[in-house]
Amino acid sequence: MIDFPKPGTVLWAVDADLAVDIFRSGAATKPNVEFLRYADVGNMERDGRIPEADFEGYMVDPGKGISLFLERMAPEGMVAASPDTWTGKGKTKIQWWGIDQKHPIPKGLSLVYDGEPPGHCTLTVDRTMTVKAFLALVALVPFSKRELDLFVPKS
Repeated sequence: MIDFPKPGTVLWAVDADLAVDIFRSGAATKPNVEFLRYADVGNMERDGRIPEADFEGYMVDPGKGISLFLERMAPEGMVAASPDTWTGKGKTKIQWWGIDQKHPIPKGLSLVYDGEPPGHCTLTVDRTMTVKAFLALVALVPFSKRELDLFVPKS
């Protein structure tokens, strides 16, 4: 278990090296950082992903953006499963991706620990910008495939 920093701590910025592994769950072939959901930009009135056609119409404010974690997290109501007992029925697979260490962050982004839920941090903007501009900067952040975790419902 990690000693979590205080909320508001900048974990990675132009003048601060990434000091810990940072994880995102994603698809088997990509870390799912090429889109944002309405909730990611603070719009709780709509569900789902912001369509690419609307990337210029929505703004990302500081504190909003891509959800990341300091530890691989089990989904709510689930516990880790052993690969040798995993049958696939009623189970969940999560592919984890990590930001590559020792890589400079693009100017205009920072990684801030918010701790909601514990271990959560946000790859966010230093100033308000469109979703399109934000995702163009995020595309410069290299992610590598890490572990695959298997989960089962808590009994």
